[in-house]
Amino acid sequence: MKKLFISILVLLPALTMQAQNVLTPQQQLEKAQKELEDAKKALEAAKIQAETAKTKAEADKIKAEAEKVKAEAEKVKAKTNAQQNQSASGWAIPTAEPKKTEVKKVEKNANGAVLKADAKYMEGAITTNAEGKVEFTLDTDANGKSADEIYNIVYQYMSDLTQGENNIKSRMALVNKDQHIIANTMDEWLVFSSTFLSLDRSEFRYNLVASIKDNHLTLSMEHLYYVYEEDRSTGFKAPAEEIINDKIALNKKKTDLAKIFGKFRKLTIDRRDQIFSELSTLVKN
Repeated sequence: MKKLFISILVLLPALTMQAQNVLTPQQQLEKAQKELEDAKKALEAAKIQAETAKTKAEADKIKAEAEKVKAEAEKVKAKTNAQQNQSASGWAIPTAEPKKTEVKKVEKNANGAVLKADAKYMEGAITTNAEGKVEFTLDTDANGKSADEIYNIVYQYMSDLTQGENNIKSRMALVNKDQHIIANTMDEWLVFSSTFLSLDRSEFRYNLVASIKDNHLTLSMEHLYYVYEEDRSTGFKAPAEEIINDKIALNKKKTDLAKIFGKFRKLTIDRRDQIFSELSTLVKN
């Protein structure tokens, strides 16, 4: 009995503390209400914080827009002041215009394939006569000049042409002043590349025939012929029909110049364009 009494005395504080930790229904309700109130307050605080952040972001945006408008206004003001100063004294401080970026036009062939080289070298650039021989022709008016005036201009140009820096054995072959006809046999170098260590070039022979009338010039470039690396095993002699036609001097897709004969086609067209352009300008001026 004494032992039982002692055990009860030992457990009594623990039982008392446990009883104190057990909440009554009323206390549980009050605790839940308090937690709910705390949660509501935390939610309201979060909402206020979010609204504050949103308001700040909008304020920053408005500020940035205001700065932009202010900058534009300063530009307009500066431009107006410059114009006023110019109108008053004739002097003005120039302002740099934005550099225009040129958009390169994408060129395509008849099949819609993108060209890798300039279109002027591509399919159809080499013209032929009724006999199937390569021939280029310039037809141009001469700004009202007489046949004699045109003849003198063309004669001087074609004479100078035989004395160019790449000349080999060019010469004025035939002239007829009464009929206003001039014929050159041209023999010159087409220089593909030239460096201190190497030189790649071909002898280029062709005829130029000028037929002149009042206010008109017709110039034909015909009988084109190439002599390339004559002293080497890789060399050849051949007419333009075998060197610069579309089948040989262009790739299969007709989008680029061929590796070997493309350079002959390119420089031949460049030489044609140079002569035709220079003569056309001379007779029109």
